[in-house]
Amino acid sequence: MVTVSDMGNQPSEISAIGYMPSDYSDKGGSYYEFSMLLGYTDFSELTKTFSENWSTPPIEVFSEPELEIMGVVGGEWLMFELDEPFQYDGSSNLLFDISWNGPVDPVYRRIYAMSWEDEVNSALVAISPDTATGYPTTMVPNLLFVTTQDLEAMTFAGIKSSF
Repeated sequence: MVTVSDMGNQPSEISAIGYMPSDYSDKGGSYYEFSMLLGYTDFSELTKTFSENWSTPPIEVFSEPELEIMGVVGGEWLMFELDEPFQYDGSSNLLFDISWNGPVDPVYRRIYAMSWEDEVNSALVAISPDTATGYPTTMVPNLLFVTTQDLEAMTFAGIKSSF
């Protein structure tokens, strides 16, 4: 979850999303049925049920049947250009959901996130993209939203799986 104040309290167009891998990450692998969703929530802290957190239907902003990620370097942004820009309204808390089906191929090629500790449960993690519930956590991956407002690198997300 990204709060209104974290987003700068202004409408903006999100054109890309960056993910900060840790030094423990491998160089890359294949992610099947990879998807990123954006939408809104009325909550200030996430619940364990994914569908309850969305106040509006989420919009799929990035999708790949088989996403090949190679050349990952810990501490350098891994960028995803959105299929269609997302119009952030400037007045709602934002949810970000990332999921894929099955293990990374090969399984040892996981990309781990650099994270930070929030004061509230602003991330939600599960093992399968088909699960209805997960565990809320204060450990939040470092994300960068590239917007028309040129936001600073921020860390937040409502996600189903961590890389």
